[in-house]
Amino acid sequence: MQPHAECQKLLSQISVESTQSLFEAYGLSLTRYAVEKVPGHEILMCGVIGFTGPTLRGTVILAANEMPLIASNPVHGSPLRDWIAELTNQLAGRVKNRLRAYGIEIYITTPVVLRGEHLAPVPRAEIQPECFEAPGGGVLWVWTEGEAPEGFVLAEADTADDSSVNEGDALMF
Repeated sequence: MQPHAECQKLLSQISVESTQSLFEAYGLSLTRYAVEKVPGHEILMCGVIGFTGPTLRGTVILAANEMPLIASNPVHGSPLRDWIAELTNQLAGRVKNRLRAYGIEIYITTPVVLRGEHLAPVPRAEIQPECFEAPGGGVLWVWTEGEAPEGFVLAEADTADDSSVNEGDALMF
């Protein structure tokens, strides 16, 4: 498997839309900004979740300083480690739902949380982070990268498929 430019562009677009809609659902409006303007804010925590499937595998990473985690958390006082893990899980779920429209099926792993003392959003040439600001000094960075097999061709979006679960729905088993 190798990076696929068309697929990576789609993943970046989906990541931006998914991140903004996820935080909007928790009452926090995010503004996207250019990677060249990455501020010197410290990352408090970082959630990492992997995904794999027949035609695509990769990683979703959500890193944030303290403000957006506290402001978006509906259970005040709960551990921020748990909350960033849940946000990362929900973000990966939103990415998964949107990829289905392109005929891409992925399976998501359990999130892992890292403290941010030694992490920095250092842009790489291949994959740039999607950068967001929240009111009050909040910053978030999202990396979504994927690898596809040689010769992979991205299907046209099928907007008629509405069989996926809507974000925010609860499923009872």
